[in-house]
Amino acid sequence: MGKAIQTLREHLGEISDLSVASSVMGWDQQTYMPPGGGPGRAQALGTLSRLIHAKFTSEDTLRMLDAAEPEIAGLPDDHDDVCLVRKTRRDYEKSRKLPDDFVADWTRDAILSNEAWRVARPKNDFAGYKHHLVKMVDYARRQADYYGYEEHLYDALLDDYEPDLTTAEVKSIFDVLRAEQAPLVKAIAAKPKPRSDFMFRHYPAAKQGEFAMKVVQAFGYDLNRGRLDVAPHPFETSFNRDDVRITTRYKEDFPQQAIFAIFHEAGHGMYEQNIGANLARTPLGHGNACIFHESQSRTWENIVGRSRAVWEHFFPVLRETFPEALSDVTADEFHAAINRVEPDLIRVEADECTYNMHIMVRFEIEVALMTGAMTVDELPEAWNAKMQD
Repeated sequence: MGKAIQTLREHLGEISDLSVASSVMGWDQQTYMPPGGGPGRAQALGTLSRLIHAKFTSEDTLRMLDAAEPEIAGLPDDHDDVCLVRKTRRDYEKSRKLPDDFVADWTRDAILSNEAWRVARPKNDFAGYKHHLVKMVDYARRQADYYGYEEHLYDALLDDYEPDLTTAEVKSIFDVLRAEQAPLVKAIAAKPKPRSDFMFRHYPAAKQGEFAMKVVQAFGYDLNRGRLDVAPHPFETSFNRDDVRITTRYKEDFPQQAIFAIFHEAGHGMYEQNIGANLARTPLGHGNACIFHESQSRTWENIVGRSRAVWEHFFPVLRETFPEALSDVTADEFHAAINRVEPDLIRVEADECTYNMHIMVRFEIEVALMTGAMTVDELPEAWNAKMQD
């Protein structure tokens, strides 16, 4: 490794360490922070985000990138050092377009918005949350303006999640998918439904988690480098490849939600746990892009997690864990029940067939909000109409 690359990696390592501190505080906010801790946490994370952003977008970073270029000249495009410089320069060029104060303010308000959502969600209180959402939409529009775009404002935002993907490309994919998937959902809905009464019996939350963790450990999720906690919305976060955490939420009268959320988040987690140790503390030390990440989570949740082979092995364990709820249920009945198609208003509880429809609805609404074709006030009515369609 050349001296310039080594210097760049040390610089990026310090930025990564600060980002880990920020991520730990973010994870704690979602899991263990007391209800009154939001304002203080928002202030702390806002300050930290400013420091991280300023350090990354400094002239020092640019000088180190330029100094590293001669050392990677002639190396293959897929060489780690080449990838590191390419990825870091791309991130640098985008990040430097955002002012430090904008990043800090957005971070603070996002934390406060999330805390308000946590309170409003169980009460279905959109009016109480609305002004926070108005702020978040404004921040997203301003971010797109800072980044700049050629064809569509939403392109600038998509690029953060899937580089170079455009709004037009997503729309063309969804147009084809909707034309095939909507009739498929209706055709399946017209057929006899499998038995599912047992899915709504009593399943103690703690035992749901214990069972699901047995399964994902068998999949390959390493509990020595991971853990499970409870959060308002399931998520995975990795501080580094040796500290990859997942969360779920429980319904004691609907275990399918928590169990398959754990499968899904463990899919994300296994991807992160298996990134090369040599990439630690660099921009290459986490998952490549959302398409790759979701391919892993959905594979383990659906292709593996809903397969007959998995449940031939694990259904006896599940029935032993919940004997009262499953004493009159066969493995075939359970397998059919977890694969039933039944439209649900909550995305993370949706079946494999209708899940994509949730994504399409969100895409259409987000584009409309970003372009001003829809206001936040109009959102509930538009949401309800699209969910009915």
